[in-house]
Amino acid sequence: MAKNIILRDSILDKLQTNFIDDTGKTHEQIKYYFGDCKGRNCQGLGMYHKRKNKRKVMILDYWLNDGVERILSNGKKVYGESKRYVLGDYHKTNFNVKAIEKKIADLRADYGSQNNLTWTVDIVEGEKLKKRKLYDTQLGEIQRATFNDAIKSFFEANCPQIDKPSETLHKTTIRENARYMMGYNDRLKALKFITNKDNQGEIEFQESYKIDGEVKEGITSWDQFWNRFPPKEYTDIGPGKAVFDTPFGQKVLADITEHDVRHYLNKLTASPGTKKQIKESFSYVWNHAKEKTMLGKNSPNNPVRNIKIERPTASAASKYNKAEFTDEQLSKILAACDLLKDKYPFQTFVIKLMIFTGRRRETLLLLKWDYIKWNTEVLDNDGKKITVYGKIEIPAHVNKTKVEDKFWITSNIRDALVELHKQREFHSWSMFIPWCFPSPRVKDKRFLRKGNENNTDAARLKDVRELWEEIKKHCGLTDVAMRMFRNTHENKVNEQKKAASTWDVITVTGRSDTRSSESSYLNKKLTPKTADLMDDMDSEWNRIKKIRVIK
Repeated sequence: MAKNIILRDSILDKLQTNFIDDTGKTHEQIKYYFGDCKGRNCQGLGMYHKRKNKRKVMILDYWLNDGVERILSNGKKVYGESKRYVLGDYHKTNFNVKAIEKKIADLRADYGSQNNLTWTVDIVEGEKLKKRKLYDTQLGEIQRATFNDAIKSFFEANCPQIDKPSETLHKTTIRENARYMMGYNDRLKALKFITNKDNQGEIEFQESYKIDGEVKEGITSWDQFWNRFPPKEYTDIGPGKAVFDTPFGQKVLADITEHDVRHYLNKLTASPGTKKQIKESFSYVWNHAKEKTMLGKNSPNNPVRNIKIERPTASAASKYNKAEFTDEQLSKILAACDLLKDKYPFQTFVIKLMIFTGRRRETLLLLKWDYIKWNTEVLDNDGKKITVYGKIEIPAHVNKTKVEDKFWITSNIRDALVELHKQREFHSWSMFIPWCFPSPRVKDKRFLRKGNENNTDAARLKDVRELWEEIKKHCGLTDVAMRMFRNTHENKVNEQKKAASTWDVITVTGRSDTRSSESSYLNKKLTPKTADLMDDMDSEWNRIKKIRVIK
């Protein structure tokens, strides 16, 4: 739905948009085009008015004469393509009509055709190269980027993964990278880290934020962000100082050596865990810079490649790697869930499903109702009849291991889901959120209805730590952790001694690789069965030794 509008400050500044069309459907954005720009320098100019944050995003649709032959859907042959460039957000003083027209004129001088209103150079690619200062505009030679240049490019690209640059890091990892690379100050208050529909992290700008109690107007572009928060002029490296604000950030990236990184890590912290996180952050930025050809023609090796961070032999949390709950403790926890379910809406069912399925809470918190496939059927296993009530299918992008997961709905899982649905019916606003576990803090509850569902990441529960602390207190539990639910579930599956193969264990427990459980999670018990296995292996070693003697 596009509307015509005149390019004039008095109109744009006071523009009020009705985001509801004639059919009653609410649109998240409305596009405006400027008819008076046709045949003028500003031809192709348009604007998107956003419903939630009221932003007025100026865009320029342009025809690129790149000489490449293309066939349109109607069969017509053309030698170019339609492209779009985002100019920025309209602002009556910072980016008004005069500034917009000047910006377009400058772009035309750099990339436009001298004969008509088309373009001979791609604006998007041209501006990207100019912004990163990678290429000399006259000679086309790559300029060597500083560490800060690479940091800027990395975050502007939404922090891509090393092995899959088309995908971004998880929002928690992005937040950690931001803290070490450019944080430790007010800079991060202007940003927010969200999760998209593919469970990948993204960076957005806050509509407003506070510094020392004073409310600041939100930032709308990365250029504005870097201008508002330039590097601080710290002369040394030390705790609480991000790379961006130290002399290290001003070094040419390709000149940084392993010695430089070791010196930086040792100056910054003595914690092996923190060193490991910063080392990983370095690698993310370095590999991104290499992908974007910011290291010159002969890219040096990653300077952190040979840096080994020794892990502590024991940590505060490592004792839970093998620990499990007793049957009595599980019984108390389930009873506490029933007692606290109204005080903590939806949350107690996360705990119950952790017990009944053995899945990670991070995975369960990302469940949606359409992952649940209800279908009652009776299965036959060597004469034994088993009733199941459907299955839960978890997409690969939801899982930490990036592997699809599925499991049967047993009677206990069914009862938990039915009870969860009843609680959602009581909190009627939650019925218009697709997440199984909606957040009680979701905004605009009274506006949620059919056609206006809230499926954003902000609308789901992120954790159940407060509930877990109350359950521990109520049950008199000390020195326990939620990760023990997964250990307990897997051990109980193996103790049944009915799993026909490793793959059966994987299906029931959700493990993608039993090596992790064998090395870290399963308790090793000295039983007659393990003794028999060890005796068989001993015979195998004797057989191998005799073969060597014969040779």
